Amino acid sequence: MFGLGPTPFDIHLVAFRIPIRVHPTFWLGMLLFGWNPDHPEIMFIWVVCGFFSILIHELGHALTAETFGWPTQILLYFGGGLAMSARYHNNSLGRSIAVSIMGPGAGFLFLVVIMIVEQVLDINQLLINDYRFYAFAFLKFMNLWWGLLNLLPILPLDGGQICASVCQVLRLRDGIGTATKISVAISGAAAYYFYYHLHQELGAMLMLMLCLQNIGSLQSRK
Repeated sequence: MFGLGPTPFDIHLVAFRIPIRVHPTFWLGMLLFGWNPDHPEIMFIWVVCGFFSILIHELGHALTAETFGWPTQILLYFGGGLAMSARYHNNSLGRSIAVSIMGPGAGFLFLVVIMIVEQVLDINQLLINDYRFYAFAFLKFMNLWWGLLNLLPILPLDGGQICASVCQVLRLRDGIGTATKISVAISGAAAYYFYYHLHQELGAMLMLMLCLQNIGSLQSRK
């Protein structure tokens, strides 16, 4: 949908010696998901919360990969984020699964911290600002539901990567093909559920795009 090559508008950061590049389409995607032109200040809070939530998710992947000796860099773009590792040595299915799990895992750990801080502020009657309320609400939503969504067995989401690794562990004749078929079924069902039950058109569109992407992958394997 968008080219992800370097642009003059990229933002370059470093965290734990891991290079991070923020593509300009990342901000566009966050604005679309949090679109609220009547309250631009709330939309701004959404974008900031999304940036930190997705960055922590990707750092979970990247730091785990780095502990295995795999140099990693992070890209944040329209679709969320990517932690790209050079897995030239000591690779195994178990380590690949660990890297995949630690993305959502980092988000869930961050969620626990958020809830503790929120509780402390509430006890001390410091959670009285509307903007503070929105920030905590967005952070909890993102790190819980986005993490759970990422664990669905849909390629190329983390759950899909884990599913593909499990299929290989089970030594299925075509493990990747089986994981891709599972991805088609789950993403198609999720698109239906998002549209007809949750009335989330953007979420349904994302699931439909993933479904079509996996259908294309199946066709290319024939």
